[in-house]
Amino acid sequence: MPSSLQIFIAIFVIGILLRALAVLTNTPAERLATFVFSVSLPSTILVSLDRVPLASTAWKLPLAACLITLPIVVGSWQLARLLQLPRQTQGGFVLTTGSINSVYFAFPVILATFGEEGLTQAVLFDLGQTMLTLTVLYGLAVWHGTQSAAPRPTAIRFLSSPPLWALVCILFVKFSGHHLPPWLLEVLKPLHVTTTPLASFVLGLWISFSAIRRTARLTILGSAWRRYGCLD
Repeated sequence: MPSSLQIFIAIFVIGILLRALAVLTNTPAERLATFVFSVSLPSTILVSLDRVPLASTAWKLPLAACLITLPIVVGSWQLARLLQLPRQTQGGFVLTTGSINSVYFAFPVILATFGEEGLTQAVLFDLGQTMLTLTVLYGLAVWHGTQSAAPRPTAIRFLSSPPLWALVCILFVKFSGHHLPPWLLEVLKPLHVTTTPLASFVLGLWISFSAIRRTARLTILGSAWRRYGCLD
């Protein structure tokens, strides 16, 4: 196991312990999560994609995300109906099995294990997943929810998302045959290196043992379906 991945796991465990001991609560976790989402993750996207050449077949990765996620969502919805779960629980089951936690788990692990080239592939794959999240999955969430949600604020949040803008900017720069200026890379690199430790720490802070105990059986079923259900 790479040393960087060992550090990721160690920081994750520390976050779990601090949450379990009530040393830190949701408020600092939310603030750290905002920093990761708005500052360090966009920096990682810019720095990592700037160094790695994009193949002409890069468009297949977002498409692959759609082809993987959509069958899982359909199968999860059918399974939830078969189990006769309450409506809101059905919605939660479909959304959790159809979503990929890229920011706080997949990206740091891939970066630690496969380096920046692997992270580039993951970011492009997540582009397709993000589009599904903001369209199909969001629609399912509203349909199963108890309150209506206006599409305009959601569209504004999506279009103003810092990781999305970072991805759009770096793809534009690379497809135009250029690179980010060296001075900008020097500014972004210190922020880039905070992504893995902070993301692992935030992920640990979000772990709630009481919630795990309440939903353990359904969580195990959802994990098994996500892992094995659509292999055929």
